[in-house]
Amino acid sequence: MALAFVLLVYLGFRLGRVFVPSRPWLPALFIPASPLLLLAANWVNTDTVLAAMTTLAMTCYAQYRFGGGNRRWLDAMWWAFGLAFMTKGPPGLLPLLAIVAFALWHRDGRALLRPLGIVGFALIGLTWYAMVIQRHPGLLDYFLGHEVVARIATDTHNRNSQWYGPFTQFLPTLFLGTLPALLAIAIFRKHSTEPVADREQSRFLWLWFLLPLLVFSLAQSRLPLYVLGLTVPALLLLSRRLENAPFGRGAAIAMAVWLAAILAIKGLLPVALDDHDKDSRAFAQDIRPMLPGKPEQIIFVEDMSRNGLNLYFDADIKKVSFTARVKPISDSSYDSSLAEELAHPPDRRVFILKREIEERFLGEAVQAGITPEKRGEWIEGKKPGPRDRMLYVLPGDFPQAQ
Repeated sequence: MALAFVLLVYLGFRLGRVFVPSRPWLPALFIPASPLLLLAANWVNTDTVLAAMTTLAMTCYAQYRFGGGNRRWLDAMWWAFGLAFMTKGPPGLLPLLAIVAFALWHRDGRALLRPLGIVGFALIGLTWYAMVIQRHPGLLDYFLGHEVVARIATDTHNRNSQWYGPFTQFLPTLFLGTLPALLAIAIFRKHSTEPVADREQSRFLWLWFLLPLLVFSLAQSRLPLYVLGLTVPALLLLSRRLENAPFGRGAAIAMAVWLAAILAIKGLLPVALDDHDKDSRAFAQDIRPMLPGKPEQIIFVEDMSRNGLNLYFDADIKKVSFTARVKPISDSSYDSSLAEELAHPPDRRVFILKREIEERFLGEAVQAGITPEKRGEWIEGKKPGPRDRMLYVLPGDFPQAQ
């Protein structure tokens, strides 16, 4: 995430040299000053990486179109789109719509057909998918049907498919992502003017911003960070309006204070949230004193698995349900049923479950002729509740401890 964010800042400067030539540092300054972009880079997600890869591809095209016409930049553009596609699949190609529309507008569409670039895109962006699909034949149907078509055309994923979804999910993201530039425009509104010298560049930036946003808005699956990468063209458009702003010492001091405040919030946010439920390191600290030895398997019963625990215990992380479930390939809802897991021979397992299902867990264990041992419990919140968690082990799983 950190490297992707650094790349994003650098690309902001490169794009600034093209679109804001009198102040190329302005977009590069607004990116780290953006509270959303900075904080998103501290979460484990693919959206920051995707934003960096799509911005890299758009930078390559901008260098070709507005920086001398060297067509090798088009090859690099395709390779960057390969990285974007490998990062998150089809969403990585949405900015390509803007490039195609812009090129066709200017009757330059054939220039995009670069054999070396397209072959590079296939090798970079499709090779991994091809290898996985060959190993798991059902994955192609799952990928196209469940992950692409279902997200676009249905509300299967239950992700803000209402008509007002784009307003509640995307507007806050774009507002927080461009907040420092919006404040600068509000302060220097008398000097905020749209450049008239090169409307072609403005057209390119608007296409980059609007076409992917339109696709995301029409799709039935919407989450705030889907449009994280669109903050870059938005910041470029806003920076162009500030080319004539009279920045002085006061503006520099204000920006320094702003950056210090953002960094302070970044440092305090994990403490304020204190979300042990999703923090694998904190979760590991909670359960370590309860363990009778090094576990080989950490099994979550009817609960979300914390795969990050593998980093702290070098153990397999699994999740099981009370009943066996038929599932499509790559739908990792549950690995097996509890009955199947209880029937396995001892293997240094620990079971983690919520208080609300403890009685049922013990009942199924008794039916299997097993009496689990409770090793501890911890409270989720300020007082005990049904979602507190228990840690159990089975007889014989840790013979040295017993």
